[in-house]
Amino acid sequence: MEPDIAQPVKPSTAVQRIGCVSFLNARPLIAGLENLGGSSNLAVDYHVPSHLLAQLESRSVDIALCPVIDFYASKEPLELVPVGGIGCCGPTLTVKLCSRIPFDQIKHVYVDADSHTSVALLQIVLSQQYGTRPHIITRCVSQSEEESTAFAQAEAVLFIGDKVVTCQPSTDEFAFQLDLGEAWHGLTRLPFVFAAWMSHADSDLGQLPALLSTTKQQNLNKINQIAMTYAAEHGWPADLARRYLGQLLCYDIGPKQIQAIRLFADHAEELGLIDEAVPLRIRSQTPRKV
Repeated sequence: MEPDIAQPVKPSTAVQRIGCVSFLNARPLIAGLENLGGSSNLAVDYHVPSHLLAQLESRSVDIALCPVIDFYASKEPLELVPVGGIGCCGPTLTVKLCSRIPFDQIKHVYVDADSHTSVALLQIVLSQQYGTRPHIITRCVSQSEEESTAFAQAEAVLFIGDKVVTCQPSTDEFAFQLDLGEAWHGLTRLPFVFAAWMSHADSDLGQLPALLSTTKQQNLNKINQIAMTYAAEHGWPADLARRYLGQLLCYDIGPKQIQAIRLFADHAEELGLIDEAVPLRIRSQTPRKV
């Protein structure tokens, strides 16, 4: 997908590339870019969340909607670009731990490896709230018959993304279900940020941050339209998509979100999930109107 914009993002003919996830929850951040003009200086590359850091580190993209834990995992100096992200301040609906046994008895969890942040959040919540550190087993897309059988019989599974709705885990199969966004808010009284725009610290983004900020603000005023446009494509009921995008998710990166990211990093460091909770570098450029 290569949407057009009205003016070049920066004074050159080079195409600037945006790395983004293809989930429904990202649509308010990027929908409508193609309606902003007539040149071709912008392209959007879609990947699962776990692949976006590699795209950014290799400079295959100029800016990416990376899982927040990847800021601390990156081998390259990155900056958080505070013009938007994907977060919640309570239930998130699409990051859910489903278990056949009580949470404090879990010994093994199969995880969907698409999101590094959700896997870390899972471990923080289980440690903080239930005093357990289960073994994490990464679920591969292509599994052997033996691995598929083990997954089908798993005592606990972490589900993320659109598949939580399109392949909704039943309470008959998983009697215990925990929304990790709601659990984090209960523990900290803070919002949670799953992903945020990031770039190399030395990158010249030109007007790209301003463009992304403007796109987000415009889209937040037409959530109903976005839900109606994209719900069926992602396998969502339209009413649930409207509630999800308009009520459950938060797209701004403000002081509370920054506080939450730092606290998340501190907890991740305590559990050995990252080497160090390094200072959070935030791009200071104030977005300009485009």
